[in-house]
Amino acid sequence: MSVKGLIVGAAFSITAAVLCTFVFGVVVSFLVLMAATPILYVGIFLQVIVPFIVVLSIAGAQFKKIDRVSEGRKLVISIIMAFVVVTYAGTFGSLTTHRIVWGNELANLAVEDIIVWGIIYGFLLLPLAAPVGRWLLLLLVDCCKYFEDSKEGDI
Repeated sequence: MSVKGLIVGAAFSITAAVLCTFVFGVVVSFLVLMAATPILYVGIFLQVIVPFIVVLSIAGAQFKKIDRVSEGRKLVISIIMAFVVVTYAGTFGSLTTHRIVWGNELANLAVEDIIVWGIIYGFLLLPLAAPVGRWLLLLLVDCCKYFEDSKEGDI
């Protein structure tokens, strides 16, 4: 386990969360033909930051092992990562964001429906999220290699 990889994974996850928030906000605002409000960006960021930090920090700490596995296993790892991020963002991330941003009690929401539909969205969005997860995993491994091989004066 690499401590540098863990730190790089955490920093990379924040960057990936900001990038995904911006891209998703632009796509949503384009689809409804209106400008996205800042609260949309804050909500999406709060939904995806926790799973990104957890998943990409673990992947960053284990990047040496990930780099040695076959391409098929890398694909499986990226599918699992994508499913965890999308499912968490659609279930617990959504509920947490609702509580933080709007401050409402969760009694007003259909919590069971949100959890069920979050899991369904996790499966439905897998064909879209898996290639993004694969790209993020490869980019993370390259970043970890760069920082692992560098010395303190190089950075």
